[in-house]
Amino acid sequence: MDLRSELEQHLGSAYELGRELGGGGMSRVFVADDVRLRRTVVVKVLSPELAQGLNVERFEREIQLAASLQQANIVPLHSAGDVAGLPYFTMPFIEGESLRARLARGPLPITEVVSVLRDITRALAYAHARGVVHRDIKPDNVLLSGGAAVVTDFGIAKAISASRTGSGDHATLTQLGTSIGTPAYMAPEQVAGDPSIDHRADLYALGCVAFELLTGQQPFGDRAPQRVLAAHLTETPPAVTALRPDCPPALAELVSRLMAKNPAERPQAAGDLYPVLDASSTTSSGQSVAFSAPGMFKKALGWYALALIAVAILAKAAVVGIGLPDWVFPGAILVMALGLPALLATAYVQRVARHAATATPTLTPGGSSIPKAPSGTMATMALKASPHLTWRRTTRGGIIAVSAFVLVVAAFMVLRGLGIGPWGSLFATGSLKVDDKILVTDFSAPASDSALGPILAEAVRAGLNQSSAVQPMETGAVADVLEQMKRPRDSRLDAATAREVATRAGASAVLGGRLARAGAGYVVSMDLTSAHDGSTLASVQGTANEPADLLKTVDKLTRQLRGRMGESLKAVQQTLPLEQATTASLEALRKYTEAVKASDVETNYEAAVRLEREALALDSTFALAWRKLAISLARGAFPLTAVDSAMTQAARYADRLPDREKYLVLGSYYSVGLHRDRGKAIASYRQALAADPGNWVAANNIASQFQDGREFDSALHYAARAYQAQPTAAASIYALSLINAGQADSAERVLRRAGTADRLAGNDLYLRYLTQIALGRTDSARRIAQAATQSPSVPLRFTGLGLASGLEQMQGQLKDADQTDAALFRLGAERGRVADMTGLVDAAGDILYRGRTAEGVRKLDRLLASTGWTSA
Repeated sequence: MDLRSELEQHLGSAYELGRELGGGGMSRVFVADDVRLRRTVVVKVLSPELAQGLNVERFEREIQLAASLQQANIVPLHSAGDVAGLPYFTMPFIEGESLRARLARGPLPITEVVSVLRDITRALAYAHARGVVHRDIKPDNVLLSGGAAVVTDFGIAKAISASRTGSGDHATLTQLGTSIGTPAYMAPEQVAGDPSIDHRADLYALGCVAFELLTGQQPFGDRAPQRVLAAHLTETPPAVTALRPDCPPALAELVSRLMAKNPAERPQAAGDLYPVLDASSTTSSGQSVAFSAPGMFKKALGWYALALIAVAILAKAAVVGIGLPDWVFPGAILVMALGLPALLATAYVQRVARHAATATPTLTPGGSSIPKAPSGTMATMALKASPHLTWRRTTRGGIIAVSAFVLVVAAFMVLRGLGIGPWGSLFATGSLKVDDKILVTDFSAPASDSALGPILAEAVRAGLNQSSAVQPMETGAVADVLEQMKRPRDSRLDAATAREVATRAGASAVLGGRLARAGAGYVVSMDLTSAHDGSTLASVQGTANEPADLLKTVDKLTRQLRGRMGESLKAVQQTLPLEQATTASLEALRKYTEAVKASDVETNYEAAVRLEREALALDSTFALAWRKLAISLARGAFPLTAVDSAMTQAARYADRLPDREKYLVLGSYYSVGLHRDRGKAIASYRQALAADPGNWVAANNIASQFQDGREFDSALHYAARAYQAQPTAAASIYALSLINAGQADSAERVLRRAGTADRLAGNDLYLRYLTQIALGRTDSARRIAQAATQSPSVPLRFTGLGLASGLEQMQGQLKDADQTDAALFRLGAERGRVADMTGLVDAAGDILYRGRTAEGVRKLDRLLASTGWTSA
């Protein structure tokens, strides 16, 4: 049985089904006669595609709310039900035409536009006051009948959306014209799938309808639906007056305000539209009088300007000095801006009242005199309002408004600090703790923009590195944990893997992100989830018009996230812009990100050096890249002159960095090369710790400096502090400190726990060697050294030859040691690293042969002579 037959059978004798009207994708529409009441009705049956997944009972409950609307500009609902599993509803048959059909015949006069908008506004004001939102305001849903406009299908879109058993509006994004609205008229929050859509989405749609009525075209033209959706998020429509010069400026401005991207910047209620619509439909002498003498407003405007400047200065000072939220400043300006209409209205009303009081009197037929009232509708209304709209009341209202705003700000700060409600910080609620570690994963991105994912993740890490409240895990530390898990060091972190890595590393949360295209721009989203159960702790979202804006967007979102965590808003606001803390060049940041991976994940220092130099060619002031270049050069056994040059450049631009990074750079500068100064290095690293007590890198490097100075107790103290913060990354320095403290067994346990006990890597290999020597396992130490000498890595061969030589000398195999040392210095000569050989030999000798410095120097002279080098 087809739908028509089933509907006739279901309706029985109560209705006589007539012709079918064009329904569209949302429903099939039939005209029917109500037999008992002898009236014509419309029966709308939802399409099977739209009805799929609906809860019919909940749909009927939602329809009941819409059916309660009884207002002249709203087409009422009579009844609802379902036939063959498809919901239907009935409503009166409206004689006339749709606003869409009227538009097809050409532009509407201004007066007709205003009349239609006023009727739609009345319908919206009535429905919104009763908690009903339309969600699909468009010309097709506005009918013209008897000189009035009436809105149909009120509450249907909301009922469909609320009755879905799936994932809500976002799941129906491609079902254009159905439950979530029509692309040409959808508010940005609808496009973004915001679950908290309210009545202001209808006001945005009304602005789009008004734009079309006035200009004859939709705000974003005739584009593909997806491009229109993106335009709602990122583009500003052209000015109405540019397309319709005769449009009253106030009406054009109202349309622009209705289509504001931010719901808070639109009129907040449909009733707010009446004054502009009324003013646009009538011109009175009162209006011309009011604006013909601007001097009447001069004094009032002067006082208002002074108050506005004072409030702006105080708000900005409170944001910067106290650490109030960023929205306090624009909020204060908005409150003051809302007071301007009241001020102008008061000035006009009082002017009219004074004019009436001083006007030349006219005589009545009885001989009495009355003042001559100002003419015009506006002037008459002003005269009636003058007893109520006084300067005292307006001033008191302004004070009350500002005071209310101050109370709102105070309430926000209190709730944030106590962890109450949606404004409660994560620290206050206990979801996070100060100094907690956070794992940052690569952003997911479309295939065409996949290269941007790691770049944005590195930018987020740089932003979080400026925080003294949380600690982002470094790329190398993540790779170390993956290696412990028997996975490749460069494995991509899906949600499950990221949580396991975070749990193993002692991180409390995982920060992931998404990059999506929105027209020519991007939408950037960031989600902070619990490492314990995967629940969402905080989410932020922003847009970028082009790739060059992505860093600014990430900077803004990272600051928002730090504020949501509970970090001092003052500290967040004083954070350096991300473009200064890193680089303004997205390409330079891409090179730097690849270099970090090459160095910390792949231990490919040659590639890291090449990428870092390419990044610096794009931005020579990139301080972090200079520092990373110096580290890669040192780890890769490059000439010390190159290391010193890179570190000098890093120190030159260190003032561009936040204190945490600045003092790390200066500490490194004083740790190596020609400027080596152990005291200044330790002082710089201590300042980095003062700026960020959880900075394990600073603690690690202080321990290293104390190791070099043979202050082993102090070294062990700072090494333990670094190890507590980052057990994997700081295992090496802690193990070395334990060896020097005579705790070789503990050192071996630390290395095994860190997963480095069997890894062939420079520093780890050196520590394993020393541990075996300290435990008396010389055969094991020899195997470690021999494995390194066979490595294709030049730095590993350096280390292996040096360790093999030390072991041979210790066992009295001096001839073998001479041959090993000769090979060591030949390798150094090939790389221009003879100076490094002295350091390596001395490093091994310091621990294994303390007190034999003179013998070491004589040995070195002989080795230099054997390779053709001189001690000079």
